[in-house]
Amino acid sequence: MSDRILRALIISLTVALSALFFRPPFRFKLGQVSQRTIIADREVIVEKPRKVYVQDSIRIVSEVPPVYRPVPFLSHVDRVYDSLVKVIDPKRARELRDKAIVYLQKGVISPKPSGTVIVYENGNFRMIPADVLKSPSEVCFENDTLCAFITPTLVPDSSLWKAYTRRVLEERLSRVDYVINPGEIIISKGEIIDSTAYRILKAYEKVTVGPRRIAYVALSLMMALVLLVIFYSRKWDVPSGASVFVFSMGHVLELALHYFFDLPPFVTLMPFVALSVGVLDTSTMAIGLTLITSVIRGVSYDFSLLLPLYIGSMAAASAFSVKFFKRRAHYFFIALIVTLFGMASLLVSTPFINMTKEDLLMASAITFGVSIVSVGLYAVLIPMIEALFRKTTELSYIELASLNHPLLKELSEKAPGTFAHSIIVGNMAEAGARAVGANETIAKLGGYYHDIGKIYNPEYFIENQTGGENPHDKLDPVKSAQIIISHVKKGVELAKKYRLPQEIIDIIQTHHGDTLLWPFYKKAKDLGLPVKEEQFRYPGPRPRTPEEAIVMLADSSEAASRSAETEEEIKRIVDSVFEQRIKEGQLDLVPLSRRDLERIKDAFVPIMMTFRHQRPKYPSPDE
Repeated sequence: MSDRILRALIISLTVALSALFFRPPFRFKLGQVSQRTIIADREVIVEKPRKVYVQDSIRIVSEVPPVYRPVPFLSHVDRVYDSLVKVIDPKRARELRDKAIVYLQKGVISPKPSGTVIVYENGNFRMIPADVLKSPSEVCFENDTLCAFITPTLVPDSSLWKAYTRRVLEERLSRVDYVINPGEIIISKGEIIDSTAYRILKAYEKVTVGPRRIAYVALSLMMALVLLVIFYSRKWDVPSGASVFVFSMGHVLELALHYFFDLPPFVTLMPFVALSVGVLDTSTMAIGLTLITSVIRGVSYDFSLLLPLYIGSMAAASAFSVKFFKRRAHYFFIALIVTLFGMASLLVSTPFINMTKEDLLMASAITFGVSIVSVGLYAVLIPMIEALFRKTTELSYIELASLNHPLLKELSEKAPGTFAHSIIVGNMAEAGARAVGANETIAKLGGYYHDIGKIYNPEYFIENQTGGENPHDKLDPVKSAQIIISHVKKGVELAKKYRLPQEIIDIIQTHHGDTLLWPFYKKAKDLGLPVKEEQFRYPGPRPRTPEEAIVMLADSSEAASRSAETEEEIKRIVDSVFEQRIKEGQLDLVPLSRRDLERIKDAFVPIMMTFRHQRPKYPSPDE
């Protein structure tokens, strides 16, 4: 798996992990003061507590009267009648029977209840006032001659009572305690959340959080998939490993902080992420990555457009300001600009959201704090990130370009001629890189530091010899060559010791390629010494990048033209140096065309003429 695909996968997985950190739009605890006014945007049904529901069930069941079913009574009446006609007048017996039937048809119940009686008849439950019913004792009291005919015609039935009770429970028992209509205020800011408000809030959370959670998870996974497709299809450059690390850590940490802690929504790490990615990669990359977090945060926080606007504006301000304010002394201005952009987004959003003056002041204070903390984190962590990923930012390049850098300062003190030569080479390399679209900063710094190895034994290099004896006159050519060639190795060692960027180390290592120290080689041959050409060659490697080649050409051109005085002489020497390096094959690995080399030549000459410029000789006062 390539490094590019791995970085793309890490970013996509980071965004997908957002699905684990869904934060409900509001949080509340029983007894606390509400921090915001919550208005229902849909119907909210609040169910009764289980205890109350059970109590209501018991009460309703206790109020259900017994349920009776009618029983046949005519066979009983006939038996009594048959017995009675044997002892009394049949006519009188028939009168008593008919009268008893009238009582029995109205209903006889024992014992007689009060209130209402439920009777199941013909498949229906019907309610009968108990007053219309008679008990056997009441009938006997009214007419004792009817007692023999009277028998209960309605008897209680437990199975029918259970069936009726179920029906009553279905009709009368409800789980609903309150119904909140859309637009009603559930709780106002500053109110204490009592048990009733707490139950309503829980019910509101239940009906709102579910759909939001689904939308949040779906959005997170969809964004992760889209990012993976974009990166895979090379529609968007994949951030560097350092930027992937900063974004992944910042994104997950921000979501986790808001998930586990009840923080104000305006607390964000995205300005820090934008500052870091902006300096590690590009401002566009920084804004793109932070917008992902801002959208996800907005979805998790009440689907608010305020958060994407707020976080996005602060991130954009961070990403662009770090490109303009490049020195550590400018950090305060970066924090100020980020704060102003954040506050501006709050002011723009205020008319559209429920934000009081006090809320605005608090949000502004948080914005200022976030800006200060973000810039502080950036100042502290970016050097560590650079070291961890061996990534050099433009800020570090600027510090390396300072002539007060310890290495350059030591070079100027121990090898002033080399220092002056390096400054000229740095300016030539910068102009040459600009002419062909190479990295000007790396080329310039490469020119500044390419000869730092000459800090050791500076007197053996001609630019540091101010007259007198040449120490090489007392050495054999092999020893002289070893001293001269060793400045490359020692320069690389010094660069690593001072943790210079790898691009600069490569320039130090390649600025002579594998060229031959011809003067000392010729001297050895003239002396008849048994030497090999390899003893007088630089170890290389040859340049591979435009910046490495430009520094090599600038170094050789400047050294060869020190004695030149006119522009024609300089042009002739520069042409000769370029042709020599081409002929030697030193530029074979570099993606520079002949036209590019001509542009580099044209860029070198004005710089060299500037440094070769001499003031006219003015007459002294005595003349």
